[in-house]
Amino acid sequence: MNRTIYRFVFSLILIVPLLFSCTKQNGDNYEYDRVVLLYLAANNNLSSYASNNIESIKKGYLPSEEDKKILLVYSHISGALPKLVRIYKDREGIIREDVVSNYQEQNSADPLVLKEVLDKIKVIFPSGEYGLILWSHATGWLPGGYYDSPSAPGTFFPDPYKDIVKSFGEDNGREMEITELAEAIGYPLSFIIFDCCFMGGIETAYQLRNKCEYILASPTEILATGFPYDMIMAPLFGKSADLTGTGNLFFDFYNSKSGIYRSATLALYKTDKLENLAGISKRIFSNNRAEISAVELSAVQEYFRLGKHWFYDISDFMRQVASTNEYNEFVTALNQVVIKKWTTESFIDIKIESYSGMSIYVPVPSNAYLSGFYKNYSWNQVCQMIQ
Repeated sequence: MNRTIYRFVFSLILIVPLLFSCTKQNGDNYEYDRVVLLYLAANNNLSSYASNNIESIKKGYLPSEEDKKILLVYSHISGALPKLVRIYKDREGIIREDVVSNYQEQNSADPLVLKEVLDKIKVIFPSGEYGLILWSHATGWLPGGYYDSPSAPGTFFPDPYKDIVKSFGEDNGREMEITELAEAIGYPLSFIIFDCCFMGGIETAYQLRNKCEYILASPTEILATGFPYDMIMAPLFGKSADLTGTGNLFFDFYNSKSGIYRSATLALYKTDKLENLAGISKRIFSNNRAEISAVELSAVQEYFRLGKHWFYDISDFMRQVASTNEYNEFVTALNQVVIKKWTTESFIDIKIESYSGMSIYVPVPSNAYLSGFYKNYSWNQVCQMIQ
């Protein structure tokens, strides 16, 4: 997969758009109001961070024992068997972890495993709304294993910051790709939060457009400490799931730090606006095909380090491809998709000078392998950026 779901790392209609929140669908009578699953695929070198995040959850807001809002955590940590638990506070305010399901050793990067967990939750916890937080390594839209493949272009020397980012990893060699992730999600979700790297790309968002209403993700890497889980459960379990509030807390957490730890990019995407963006992009690519291969990469905002040049700012890219009128139309449509965005001045050693909140792959004609793989994405099938 990608760091797809590496930091790899549920339906309802929005009725409070100004808050960019999610609310229960049509007043249907369900046993529960909202179920949020944190899926920790941490059978890798991120295990210690996963354990810390679980402990962090217990320091913040938790639903009560009799609440109609349910927090579930699927954890697969190195050295332990996977399990699915409900975390809540009992009548005395004591934190409890009820085991919903124990598992034998399995590969949590396998889409069939994720699908089984989601399907079980749907049966046990029938709800008017489901949310999913995916936690692990990830490499965006890239093919499984490509990011650190010796045959891939890039600068291959030790990453001086490898200990603070959710750098590349896998579960026993298995990686889940975005197309597999989409197939694993068998029912509509309210939102997906990616606590993993490089998932804030048009390729990911468009592939998942029919799977959830909102996506909260980063176009760059995410520091290994991830989201501040002691803070974000309160907005996620409010009267409506406040994703803007969640994003604010994430940004404030990192923006208050210093040095390289003051590194964060994040954006909130509204998926029902993606079709319009795709239609405009298709016209731009059709009318300006020669300009696609003539893009001056040095003038496009980078979202990558170490020469891993597969993630660029989508707005900067389109500025060079489209005419002035086409570009203005594109930006208007993009702003309806990217409804909120956050960034520090830099991400580790990447200076953020132009930030639309969403990344895109800029085609490299000489890389036939990536071009062939990219054609499998719904985004490219509609827009025909690569023919």
